[in-house]
Amino acid sequence: MRSVVVKTLVAGMLATGLSACETMNMPDLTMPDFSMPDVFTSTPAQTVMLDEGYEFTLPEQPWTDDDAIDVTQQVTASWKNTSSTESETGTFQARLSLERDHVRIVMIDDLGRRAIDIDWSTEALLVQTADWLPKTLDARRMLADIIIVYWPLDVVRDALPGNMSIRETMGERMLRMDDSGRAYARIERPIRDVWQGVANLRNERFGYAITIHSQRTGSSS
Repeated sequence: MRSVVVKTLVAGMLATGLSACETMNMPDLTMPDFSMPDVFTSTPAQTVMLDEGYEFTLPEQPWTDDDAIDVTQQVTASWKNTSSTESETGTFQARLSLERDHVRIVMIDDLGRRAIDIDWSTEALLVQTADWLPKTLDARRMLADIIIVYWPLDVVRDALPGNMSIRETMGERMLRMDDSGRAYARIERPIRDVWQGVANLRNERFGYAITIHSQRTGSSS
């Protein structure tokens, strides 16, 4: 289970040859001409498996704030190689556009190729992945991590299963598995503006870490 989850989150995408970029591109939010997308209706509620027996329920309203958010992100992921004691790292870039009841996410590789597109509204969750990505890559799981890091505390708390809790202090969030009392994930976030600066997520349960450098676009306040 451990190796499957870690590979689902990072190894699949990074195995395509992603490398660090000095500048942040501006991915186009227009949906690409990929193969037929996966479409998940919003009813019944969509769930994402965080661990066996721990299901994360995506909010019925993707984004509830009237203020639009548009950011570019450079993401660095690191995880332990299950076949050795060494760690592996890789990077990719993303663009997030959030409006009331509508979220769009685009992820690209270092060649500028579109890897993942997510178009999430109150009517449906539409997910498109490039055919060169491994089938094990779960874009909804990546969406859950983004929500855990950036969405308001009450939204995340409502999305968590009843056997998991979240505690927030200034600039930090902690998710805990109540059944065992173990820490599940630790998140560090910018204090003044969560969408401007560096956020870190460390998944204690599966041993991977994600560092996200966010920068608001000129069109956002």
